Amino acid sequence: MILLTSVALLHNQLLVAVLLIALGFLGMLLQRNAFSMVFSLLLWLQGAGLICAAYGQSRGAREGSLFFLLIFLFLLPLLSTLSFLILQSQRKRQNPEPVQEVEPATESPYRIFPDQGIDSGG
Repeated sequence: MILLTSVALLHNQLLVAVLLIALGFLGMLLQRNAFSMVFSLLLWLQGAGLICAAYGQSRGAREGSLFFLLIFLFLLPLLSTLSFLILQSQRKRQNPEPVQEVEPATESPYRIFPDQGIDSGG
């Protein structure tokens, strides 16, 4: 009886994980905003982590939970940095910096004759 309960729990966890992965994949395909694509990727990775955790729980081993923690700890700083960069680029698009006009280059005071230059040979 315990085995049947364990198998049913594993199937429920895998069903939720597959739904998370499918929602993340659809979000990656359908979103045009980069910020929402990052969150879709986060959903996708949470589904993968749930699969690892469900595997560890069904086997009575800690490897699945360890894989989940490694995925989470490795990708959390990466995703937060990516989110920060996306927000910064959106802020720059909303508030563009004023363009400064560049003055044309003036003649060098050390050029005595107009034919003196790089290609004049002397």
